[in-house]
Amino acid sequence: MKIGVQAFINEIQDQTYLTDEYEIATPNPFVAADFLAQLKPAVSKAVEKQALASFSALTTYEGEQVKVTLETGVVNLPLQYIKKVNQFLELEAQAEVNIYLYVTSPLVNRSGMRIDLIGTVVDFEAQADQAWAKVEQLLTQDLEAVEAGAKLAKEAPVEAPKTPAKKKAAPKKKTAAKKTTTKKKATTTKKKPAAKKTTTKKKSDA
Repeated sequence: MKIGVQAFINEIQDQTYLTDEYEIATPNPFVAADFLAQLKPAVSKAVEKQALASFSALTTYEGEQVKVTLETGVVNLPLQYIKKVNQFLELEAQAEVNIYLYVTSPLVNRSGMRIDLIGTVVDFEAQADQAWAKVEQLLTQDLEAVEAGAKLAKEAPVEAPKTPAKKKAAPKKKTAAKKTTTKKKATTTKKKPAAKKTTTKKKSDA
């Protein structure tokens, strides 16, 4: 099954493809069967019709959402990123339509999404049993990754909120005390005028 890249983009943007979402209770044990029970009938019909499609099953695990999606596409990008398709393929090109498995959860890996290529729509239809076995195998691995992620999240130590360190006030510069100089009053002792000498003249004998 091939499609023109521009025609693929148009159909997704016009929302004329087959799509649905199913909410399910958290499977116990947390295995692929419950997800596939919801997805398999819808995906099988879409493959039979050679139609573009996106079907998802949603649940929660340890308080976090887990979304399992089977989707047709021409590149390994979820349809929500349809505007980026032309970054990978020429708009005039013809592209093979594949089926991808997406598992979206903050627990599955650091990016929050796991992408697996199942195969072309043509091969999926021709070898349906092998294709579904592959879906189950890959989905099982992804769900195990979700369980491992939840376990790590529980074991991770909770860091106490850091209180910002108080800035030490810069020590105030001491201002040098001004020296107080007491000016000594200059004491000048005035010299007393010298006493005049008194001379007594002797009278000469006549």
